[in-house]
Amino acid sequence: MSRETGKQENSRRSFLRGLAVMGGVTAVAASTGAEVVETTPKPAASAKPKGYRVTPHVAKYYDKARI
Repeated sequence: MSRETGKQENSRRSFLRGLAVMGGVTAVAASTGAEVVETTPKPAASAKPKGYRVTPHVAKYYDKARI
């Protein structure tokens, strides 16, 4: 039974060691001052507003629905 316990402890130690390394990498990355730049394009100022509009197609539907 001690062999199984040894494997389990070794596995836990490896996991904790990896966790500590990742924490260190994260700390270094945060301290370098690198910024994440958002690359999504911004809509043009002349873009049509989105939302509900009464278009000719919608007006035709309303005319038919009044019956």
